[in-house]
Amino acid sequence: MSARRWGIAFLVLIGVLAGRDASPLLLTARAQEASRLYLPAVFRNHDPSYIPPFGITMYGNVDEAAGLPQMQAAGSRWVVTVLGWAAVEPQRGVRDWSAFDAKVRNAQEAGMRVFVLFHDNPLWAAPYPDGPVTNTQDLTDFLTAAAERYDGDGVDDAPGSPRVSAWSFYAEPDAGDPVRYPWKGHWGKQPEKYAEMLRAAAEAIRARDPGVWVVNGGLAYDWFEEEGGPFVRTFLTDTLRTLNTLGGGYGQARRFLNAVAFHYYPISTQRWPTIREKATEIRAIMVNHGVGDLPVVVPEMGYWSDPEAGSSEAQQARELARMFVRGLAADLRLMAWFEVFDAGQGTETHGLFRGRDLNNPKPAYFAYQAAARELTGARYEDRFQASGVEGYVFRMPDGMKKIVLWAVGMNTTVDFPASCLRLVDLEGRVFDPVRDGDPSWDQDGQPNGVIRLGIYTDQVFYVNPKPCP
Repeated sequence: MSARRWGIAFLVLIGVLAGRDASPLLLTARAQEASRLYLPAVFRNHDPSYIPPFGITMYGNVDEAAGLPQMQAAGSRWVVTVLGWAAVEPQRGVRDWSAFDAKVRNAQEAGMRVFVLFHDNPLWAAPYPDGPVTNTQDLTDFLTAAAERYDGDGVDDAPGSPRVSAWSFYAEPDAGDPVRYPWKGHWGKQPEKYAEMLRAAAEAIRARDPGVWVVNGGLAYDWFEEEGGPFVRTFLTDTLRTLNTLGGGYGQARRFLNAVAFHYYPISTQRWPTIREKATEIRAIMVNHGVGDLPVVVPEMGYWSDPEAGSSEAQQARELARMFVRGLAADLRLMAWFEVFDAGQGTETHGLFRGRDLNNPKPAYFAYQAAARELTGARYEDRFQASGVEGYVFRMPDGMKKIVLWAVGMNTTVDFPASCLRLVDLEGRVFDPVRDGDPSWDQDGQPNGVIRLGIYTDQVFYVNPKPCP
């Protein structure tokens, strides 16, 4: 039997022995085991500037039925959710915060930060749900009250004093066609008004919570008007230019903006083969306007699993892991997977669970869990150089290096000069130690100080070279 087949057989055997019970209780137990804290190590390697980037988009409820415990167990540390102005204040001055209180409180109790997408203007305040308001004072009054309620300072707070970490405004505001997209499309041709709104929002929010982030709504930045789509290519450029003017000069958009957000779905791979290239283009626009040092975040990203859309559940899992790895290498500070459940068929099958059954996770759920467990705390260092692979080198909080890689084009091998490896596969199965000369893994078959590891196009490996125990 070949070394590759021995490796596959061993993977299957471990999976069978583990049982792969996907019940929510077991998923939670796995996460608790994986995230057990050893306090001396925490103090020794603590980095106060680090915020885990793994998130989940939950535009509906944020609770058990919506999959909150499962995403907590998977390692998600951000929830991206919506605050609909019309739902809270359907009539001027009559506000009911209770539903949104529950979202923020539940997320906080699950150990997650909250990234808010503000949208859905009430009819009394604006002609369109996701466009300019009639009276800016109405908007700033509402945002002042919201910021005070969710600043976590114990004064005039929601019950439990939950905190919102970031406020963003109107999804994909670069849409410029309100006829084809009536739920969007009201900002794309009005970037100056969007910038003015961001300034007013930032001033209102920071007056109550100076440390909170103010962020643009995630840009589609894709399928542009000249290609027959609804999105305005120059929207970010024009918005940043206007913010600079409002702030007093070049680079002063930072007075009203803490980060820049975009969405990523691999629908234009001829332009951006991966999330890295799109992030690079967004950041270049920021650099041109003097704010290239601001964080870049992705409050929506996803990949579908439906064979009718040219994918599969296995492919979705691979693309999820690779998207997170490439995003970390591009220094993206938040990446939220869209979403817990499928929204439909075809390209609407981004979910991590089949149907709405939380007892029936897809392989992508385990891939998410593995990426979060293996790369929380990781700092990108460099590309991994080896023929026939795409790989990235990260430095972990303990100072050790971790390499994430996969084969490109065809299966290959990579030599690791090590006596042992800790190896984790796409779905989180751990093999430790993999020893030099082990015929199940070392394809040169010799205890010679080098482990020749098989690397495959349909797999992602997390590799830690290490001394043998």
